[in-house]
Amino acid sequence: MAADDQMGWRQQFSLSREIKANLRVLPTRELNSETPAELLDQPITPIDLLFVRNTGRMPAFSEMEIENWTLTIDGEVERPQRWTIDELKAIGSSNVIAVLECAGNGRAYFPCNRLINVLDAKAMALDGMISRIPFAKPYQFARSFRPRWKKWPWFAGTVMWAEGAVGCIEWTGVPLAALLQRCAVKTGAVYTGHHSADVALEGTGPALSRGLPIAKALHPDTLVAWAMNGEDIPSIHGGPLRLVAPGYPGSAWQKWIGRIEIRDRVHDGRLMEEYRIDGEVIEEMPVNCVITRPANGFETGQPLGVGGYAWSGRSGIGKVSVSVDGGASWREARLGEQPGGFAWRRFDIEFAELAPGPVEIIVRAHDQDSEQPLQSRSRAGNPIGYCNNVARRVRGRVV
Repeated sequence: MAADDQMGWRQQFSLSREIKANLRVLPTRELNSETPAELLDQPITPIDLLFVRNTGRMPAFSEMEIENWTLTIDGEVERPQRWTIDELKAIGSSNVIAVLECAGNGRAYFPCNRLINVLDAKAMALDGMISRIPFAKPYQFARSFRPRWKKWPWFAGTVMWAEGAVGCIEWTGVPLAALLQRCAVKTGAVYTGHHSADVALEGTGPALSRGLPIAKALHPDTLVAWAMNGEDIPSIHGGPLRLVAPGYPGSAWQKWIGRIEIRDRVHDGRLMEEYRIDGEVIEEMPVNCVITRPANGFETGQPLGVGGYAWSGRSGIGKVSVSVDGGASWREARLGEQPGGFAWRRFDIEFAELAPGPVEIIVRAHDQDSEQPLQSRSRAGNPIGYCNNVARRVRGRVV
């Protein structure tokens, strides 16, 4: 299903500011808004605090389009079928608590991107002043100069996420496996191909078309979802229908989904070639964490409390290690319950009797097979800078 209209950047900016007032809008051509880490300090992320990632123009739908929305499944199936949203709901629904994370989360921490971060911050600060002038365009300076910065050969990627391109949501929808069963998937099926209503920034062709291995499509927690946190999925997050593929990068959670094509080969849709490391399609996301307290730049007395959330797309969280002396020594944090294999897990720890002065907190999470590295992932075979799950750090002062 196609949209009646595609939002311009100013419309997207205004919408983001209206319903995502506490998020940081990045200076990109498409709408990308990041959540400050300290605002992620809840087991379920409120919708108004969930990050926004677009790869193209954001579509705008009329009420009539939403009411008449359909999902088609075709390709390598015996019985191609189409359903309305009400018909999908009648098949049955499941609830899954799962972390949604952009594959580019942490890209800002590549050493080669640090100058970009400084330039971005200064440009955005200037734009903040310019935007107060009634006749000025918001973010005009940052968005006009950013293309020059991204041409530098050592520049990794385009969207400079720090650690806030992530959130944990309760999703409601029908298992994709139940739909595929009704379609009778052929034995030669290998991958899904996802098709949506958004278009590329240039105005022609799809903005994004990823897919899933057929085994992941048949996983009971993979959903075609119509609700998040008990509410209809808003358009800014891919409503009225989006895919939920727990453990996989957000690009595989196709927004505004209208068609799922069953393929006899790995899908070759738009940006499938981009979301790769060492030539392999990015599938399960690596172990990661976010420090939600204290906030970067903190000043606190004794004791120093450290907390946040850890997650992994591969397995459950086994432990979280915390250092307050630059990595010379480590202590294990207390872990809360993990409500499902794809949700994040709370960690907390306190440090007493610290010497007054500057402190750097380092946190690294461990799943069953791996741990967060202390140095950024190599860019060899990864020029766009994906999956940089380097150990998280905040700096401040104990008084």
